[in-house]
Amino acid sequence: MAGGPSKQELEMYWQNSRQYFDELARHYQTADPEYYREFIKPFYNNPFRSAGSGNTGRTGGGGGKVMVIAVFLLVLIGALSAGLFFILGSSETVIEKVEEITSDKNVSEQKTTKEKKITREESGVTEESPVTEENPEVLSAEDNYIIGAKYIAEKKYDKAAWHLKQIKKEDKRYKEAQQLLESIKYLKKYNK
Repeated sequence: MAGGPSKQELEMYWQNSRQYFDELARHYQTADPEYYREFIKPFYNNPFRSAGSGNTGRTGGGGGKVMVIAVFLLVLIGALSAGLFFILGSSETVIEKVEEITSDKNVSEQKTTKEKKITREESGVTEESPVTEENPEVLSAEDNYIIGAKYIAEKKYDKAAWHLKQIKKEDKRYKEAQQLLESIKYLKKYNK
């Protein structure tokens, strides 16, 4: 070891008298560069030491401020991200959900979703008969459920109720149809 303070003394100067430590560093940087590289330079190169120091120094004086600003920005970005997530996540309306359900199905604005051909032998005339409330035997339970949900979104509650009531107990959409029928009662009551 060269003729400088010990590691323990340098540690004490670093923590208690940073100005004196900086003066020693400048002195040994020119007087004994080997001692400076081995004992003093590691204090400046260690980011944890320079961030924890409160006194101003040659290279590590702003470390604490930078760390506080970085943590503040990280927390701010996290809070903004969480806020956007909750705002955008809760803005989805019932109509958007119904449209999402019906988007993969071919549901049109008209009362016809499937068409049945009547041959000449059956009626004497070839024509296409649309599916209506008078002709429900063509619609499946799935179709009735989708049409009913679409009518709820359009606030046509009577038509929706008619289609949802066509779903029989043995169909897989029966429970969901019953829930929608209950919802229609409240939607009609509060005129929503």
